[in-house]
Amino acid sequence: MLSFLIYQGKVAIALAVFSLFYRLLLKRESFHRMNRMVLVGAVLVSFLLPMCVITIHKPMEVTPLDVIDEGSWIAGVPGAASGPWWPMALTILFFAGVAFMLTRELVSVLSVLRIIRQGEFVREEDGCRIVVTNRDVGPFSWMRYIVLSRQDWECPHESILTHEKAHIHYKHSVELLLVDILTAFQWFNPAIWVLRMDLQELHEYEADDAVLRSGANLKDYQYLLVKKAVSKSGYSVANSFNHSILKNRITMMSKTKSTLMRGLRVLWLIPLLCMCVGLQTQTVYDDLPIRPMGAVVVNLNADGLVYVNGSNYGIEIEGVGRYLRGAVGGNQVYPPRKIQVFTSPEAPAGASDQLMRELRDFGLLNTTQQ
Repeated sequence: MLSFLIYQGKVAIALAVFSLFYRLLLKRESFHRMNRMVLVGAVLVSFLLPMCVITIHKPMEVTPLDVIDEGSWIAGVPGAASGPWWPMALTILFFAGVAFMLTRELVSVLSVLRIIRQGEFVREEDGCRIVVTNRDVGPFSWMRYIVLSRQDWECPHESILTHEKAHIHYKHSVELLLVDILTAFQWFNPAIWVLRMDLQELHEYEADDAVLRSGANLKDYQYLLVKKAVSKSGYSVANSFNHSILKNRITMMSKTKSTLMRGLRVLWLIPLLCMCVGLQTQTVYDDLPIRPMGAVVVNLNADGLVYVNGSNYGIEIEGVGRYLRGAVGGNQVYPPRKIQVFTSPEAPAGASDQLMRELRDFGLLNTTQQ
């Protein structure tokens, strides 16, 4: 579990780096689609980068614990010492937070679906299903559905529909759902909440831009935004017609379009990614002992895998017994006359005991010789 917590810590660092990059270089630019791709890509890459591990296989002669005959085990193999309590406590706290966030997300989705199901389907337009509800909610969209209150439907609503259609066309709901699920696994990290807020902001900028390109009057549309600012959809998974970022939206609509040269700032991502790969990778040295004549070497490595006779690929502990008994591919070379066991001092806690049980289950451990 400690390795999993370390992985989450590396993800958190990567998210913080990408969030800082976006806020310093791209946030004020009007390249909404490119910025969207950068933010969504940053979240995905942050979860993938810590998995990039540079492995160097370097054989190292180590001192064997003992050489034993078939059917016996090394009496000197140390049992796994009880580890500290805090990794388990942090793990329980982490997954409790994940469960809470995923539950909240599920409740939000179900609430939106209930409103859609109870509303009145009006018509389908440009692939979007328009639903009118008697609830006092602000206009919002989710997946293929646009939800309007009865009051909004009876008033002039072309700009509202254009705005929500843009959300659906650009698949903003899918992006929000994806980021929300990943946010559940980084609920403790302020950086991913900032990235999520920036992504929602970009969604609104892009939808606003679609309304203005459709021919709507800038001042009239801005007045409509202010008028609707008092109502909210209240559902985190939905793209609402108004958010608390109203001032930023009005400023962005009135801003001069960014030049291409300013958009080239995104190229700074290349050295940033290279730096992250360098910082978030590690070199793993495999202890590959020299095999004595006539013995079979079983090496329990730091990664929790077992390497037999210096093999370049590791075997899960659960498969060692079958392998040594020749159950793999019908090869009946084993069981061997001698087994030489090596354990890395960095082997996961409990791995030695698990290996002992595995060998006992397959008759390779004589319980009378301890």
